Amino acid sequence: MSSELLGRDLRLKDDVDDPTLGGDLSITSAGDLETVSEDYNLGQAIVNRLRTRTGELADLGHALYGSRLFELIGEPNNERTRELARLYCRESIAQDPRVDEVLDITVDTYKNEPHRIDIRISVLPIGSASPLNIVFPFYLEVV
Repeated sequence: MSSELLGRDLRLKDDVDDPTLGGDLSITSAGDLETVSEDYNLGQAIVNRLRTRTGELADLGHALYGSRLFELIGEPNNERTRELARLYCRESIAQDPRVDEVLDITVDTYKNEPHRIDIRISVLPIGSASPLNIVFPFYLEVV
């Protein structure tokens, strides 16, 4: 039942060199458009929502879709910024009706990449007893 609740969509492939880009449609070896379903579909949808600026799709009738993470570009990598990243992710993810509960959001930093944060997200999809875990890399500076 969970697969029906979480839906199906076209699979977007990630750029191997920069997983924050993505967006191209994935094609099967037979030349057909590849699809995703179940948890993978929800994970892809959450990442797409976080990559989209709130208001960016207003002209298409989705003014509230997206996240405010882009507001953090240029901010220092400090506790305040990381707390805002957690808040903006929680606000955004909670809007997806396929998410029953946001279980946890943590932010990791890297000494070698001072402008990068990895946002670790754990959600409980509707109709599921197992959490879905996602790691979303985000850069506080344009690289």
